[in-house]
Parts: sequence; structure tokens; C-alpha cells
Amino acid sequence: MSETARLPISRKIKKGFLSNWEFYVMLLPAIAVTFVFSYLPLYGLQIAFKTTRLGANYLNGDWIGFDHFVRFFNAGWFGTIMKNTVLLSVGSYLIAFPFTIMLALMIFNAVNKRLAKFTQTFTYLPHLLSGVVVIGILNLFVNGETGLINIFLRLTGQETISFFGRNDMVLPLYIITNLWQHVGFSAIVYLAALNSIDGSIVESARIDGANKFKIMMKIQLPWILPVIVTMLILNMGHILNVSVDKVLLMQTDLNISASEVIATYVYKAGIQGAQYGFAAAVGLFNNCINLAMLLFINWLSRRINETSIF
Repeated sequence: MSETARLPISRKIKKGFLSNWEFYVMLLPAIAVTFVFSYLPLYGLQIAFKTTRLGANYLNGDWIGFDHFVRFFNAGWFGTIMKNTVLLSVGSYLIAFPFTIMLALMIFNAVNKRLAKFTQTFTYLPHLLSGVVVIGILNLFVNGETGLINIFLRLTGQETISFFGRNDMVLPLYIITNLWQHVGFSAIVYLAALNSIDGSIVESARIDGANKFKIMMKIQLPWILPVIVTMLILNMGHILNVSVDKVLLMQTDLNISASEVIATYVYKAGIQGAQYGFAAAVGLFNNCINLAMLLFINWLSRRINETSIF
């Protein structure tokens, strides 16, 4: 047994810290920011279980337990809100997830490297735009009067489409904008994993007669599978989070039954209605579901292929 192994745990920790103190010093700013903006606000979660009044100290509110949660569960909009949230968030993710992997594989295997770099940059840039700008661009195409699609329909003698006035248009419009805005950025992680593949493995497969499709399916996809699983688990941590700015800008009185989600409900209750305790309870309920999904998928992944984040 080595001398290090015989040391007590406290001595091991101290020795490890002293030998790597530079790295711990570099971590201090990140730890401080995370503590201040992610852990300290958790103290305010108690307003989800108290009565709150505008201008009053929420710490002095009366304890009401789970009354805010019961009120939300009994609300007439509860079923509609949950259905819309699941459709927009899960539906969008299920479509975007494979598209992201496909885009990374196509860029990585492109013969023309200049075209591959242009495609990567072109698909990445929309991620830098805010949701307001994205919906503004969408409005240029689908506006009922000045939208390019409806202008074309009028020129061809066809009936125009009220995109923002139909419930069945909310989901496809949200998915399309989400794909355009985020797929290119998400593909960067998989491109980084693909670039770590040992070139000798691919060259050996080519010598054995494997074409690009077989190399993609037998070498590249299995190589990045742990990254795919890890990203899947991490995304489960915010699976029910919907881009509130995009949904609010798409929302009208005509499509509200298909566009009212948890995020917009919290915004209206908390910001517009000043019901801070109730809004905090609804947001906490949403985050609890996200946490439960993350833990479940992480456990399931660890059981199936021994890949997990903890």
C-alpha cells in the first residue's frame, strides 16, 4: 500500500488542495457567482407557501402551506396549460434533438470544408438573436396583411391564412422558430465530440470497404453516444421550460387556448397580477417536474448503458 493511500481522509484533502491550489483559486469566481445567483435566491422559495402583499416584507407573511398549489391544480385552465406546455416543450425537443445530431454529422462529413464551415456559421448565428427578433422575422412571413406568404396567396387567388389566429398553428410555428434558432448552436457539442475520433479508426474502416454511411452508423454515432445521452439527461432538467418571450409574442385572444403555457401563466400571475406567492408556487411546481424528469432519465440511463451525470 502506498504512503498516500495510508493517509487519513482529511490529510488527503489537504494534500490535494495544496498541490492544486491554483485551480481552486480559478474556480472561486464561478463558485461565488453560482452561490449568489443560484443558491441564495432559494431562500425566497418560502413565498410559495405564504401569503404576500405588494410592498410588504414577504418574510412576515402568514404560512398557508400548499394552498397556492391546490389553487393552481383546481384552476379551470390547469389541464389546458399542462397540455400546451408538454406539447410545445416536449414536441419541440423531440424534433430538434435528432435534427441537431443529423446536422452535426452532415457538417462533419461534408466533402467541401468551406461549405461545411459556412453551414456551421450560418446555422449558429440565429442563436444570437433574441426571441423578440425571431418573432419579428416570423411576422414578416406570416402576418395576416403584410406577410410574404399571404401576399403570395392573394396574388395566386387563394384565401389568406390567419397564422396567429389559429390554434393549430401555434405548435408548428413554435417548432419551426425553435429549430431555426437553436439547432446550429446545439450541434457544436456533437461536432466537438466527432472531432475527437481517432482518424486511424476511420481510415481502417475505409480500407476494409466501409462507405460514409457505414462509417457514420458504425463508428461516429457510437463514438458520440455518451455525449448524446449526457445532453439528453441535461436537457431533461428544463424539459417543461418554454421560451416565454416567443410564446407571449405569438399569443393572441384567438389562439390563447393553445398558447397558454406555465411560463406565460406565471408571467401574468406574478408580473401583471402581482400574485407573487401564487406565481412562485406554479414556477416551483414546474421546476419540480423538471428535476424529477432529470433524476429519472439519469437513473434509467445508468441502468441501461452506464452513462450518467451523477
